[in-house]
Amino acid sequence: MGAVSTKDDTSREAALREETRTERERERERETERQRETETDTDFLTSIGTFTAPNDLTKVIAEMKKQQKGQTNTLEVERSDVLHVAISYFKSHECEFRPLVVKMITEGVGENTRDLGGPLREFFTVFFKEILRKNIDMFEGHEQGRTLFPVYNERALSDNWFEAFGKAVVVSVMNGGPGFPYLAPCVVNFLRGREYESMLNIGLVYNTLLRQLIKRINNSETEEQLNGAIESDSERYIDHCGWPRYQMITMNNKLELTQTLLKWELIGKRIPALEQLKRGLDTFQFLSRTEKYQEADKLLMHMDSEKATAEYLKKSLRKEIDRLKLSCKEEENAKEYTLKCMDLMTDTEATSLFHFITGMSSLPVEDIPLEVEFNKLNKAAELPEAITCIQRLRIPLGNDSPMAFYSSFHKALAHGKYGFHGNDTLH
Repeated sequence: MGAVSTKDDTSREAALREETRTERERERERETERQRETETDTDFLTSIGTFTAPNDLTKVIAEMKKQQKGQTNTLEVERSDVLHVAISYFKSHECEFRPLVVKMITEGVGENTRDLGGPLREFFTVFFKEILRKNIDMFEGHEQGRTLFPVYNERALSDNWFEAFGKAVVVSVMNGGPGFPYLAPCVVNFLRGREYESMLNIGLVYNTLLRQLIKRINNSETEEQLNGAIESDSERYIDHCGWPRYQMITMNNKLELTQTLLKWELIGKRIPALEQLKRGLDTFQFLSRTEKYQEADKLLMHMDSEKATAEYLKKSLRKEIDRLKLSCKEEENAKEYTLKCMDLMTDTEATSLFHFITGMSSLPVEDIPLEVEFNKLNKAAELPEAITCIQRLRIPLGNDSPMAFYSSFHKALAHGKYGFHGNDTLH
């Protein structure tokens, strides 16, 4: 019996060793899978990027990081609760002055790894991804998340979520982690105290009803049509946008109304969220200390978009030009000259013309409609004009020859003023 017992014990030990080995292999497989998941989340990681700064900017960020002198804080973070842990941490007083170490936990099981930067960067990556969820309701916008605007969210504002989030972006960048390159360029310019009104256009408006109202107002050709467009404002945007209550809306000032509506929708109604986000982003004076570095803007907005080509503009504009109704010889000539300009246009000229019409230097992810009309308000004008806020090109009627017409376009594109106030032309 003793011999049999020994054999059974040996078998049980062998089975236990095999089970232990199998469990180790399973753990290694789970760890490999976790690493693979992190590595294969390339779309998001690539888009927000791990920040690598040019030399001068690196020095500025290194100086900022020296202010983290306090005792190291260690966060144990359950992967399913990164958002709330991060918000709570960055709301805490002067947390930015302490170095941060993160230990990720999955379903209560800690990962036996040293934080040499990887877990911390993953923490910020997951946090920034979570903040974009629709049910969090802190940002909205078009372009697959590339031109976002902070939302007036009373709960988020009262709990200082925007400030905590801005602070987290700065701390992430200081530790070689991702930025948040999703903000609309006009938002970044507002946060940095730059001119932003020239960047406002109808293509950025997320509210479908307001976008339709602006189009009806600008497509009105008579006072009667304009009054009908205004009466269709069932949501009463005009009452809340800052338009003077006792100022009549006429054909002469309808563009000014459009500009007022755009400024209110894209910036004005978001001021509380913008100001709170700005406070967070200026942790360690980040906004002011990185102001002169273009690379720093890449941390907050997408800057590597595709440029407009000649083929793209021909396709976008030719259809609109063909729709123009002709009522005089000057309009017939201007249409003919414009079509010839399209045929001769180079890619470089197309990029300039797209900027001239829209105020944008690169193509958005989603197509935006470009509009064309004759400049009937000033028939003697020789230079093209653009109303960037509604992406409309005004074709001049004052040129008496093809050469003069082509020259006027070249002159406007080379020296033109891209602006918010309409009549954007060479002065």
